[in-house]
Amino acid sequence: MRALSPSLVVDANILVAAARGRTSAAIAEVLRARTLITTQRALEETRRRIALGLKRTDLLTVVDSLAQNMLVVPAATLAPDIADGERALKDSVAGGSGSIKDAHLLALAWAADADIWTTDRDFAGTGVATWSTPNLMRALARA
Repeated sequence: MRALSPSLVVDANILVAAARGRTSAAIAEVLRARTLITTQRALEETRRRIALGLKRTDLLTVVDSLAQNMLVVPAATLAPDIADGERALKDSVAGGSGSIKDAHLLALAWAADADIWTTDRDFAGTGVATWSTPNLMRALARA
């Protein structure tokens, strides 16, 4: 198993799961050993999915608490790399959706030399390691 990077970029799907209590223990465990970073755009997507999709505005305070424990980077600071991220996502291996919506996360991973914690397969073939929650927990246990 590949070694974890010192920092992990957190996708919105992980944040939504954490707000719902599904990965909150995992986030606490990862925070003891790694730095978590995300983009302001991913945080906004998380808030939108919880408020509008799940209709659970009561969970927005949980999202705010999670955000206080990670570095949140404005996507605008990554603008030069986002276009490269879009191209890389379009050209990624089959199995990815071809969606470019997470190019900001890929740009952040490149800029921070970090892996990505996600449930998506969109990042395959982009040169960045991705971790599902179960694999991430196993890697932390071995570290």
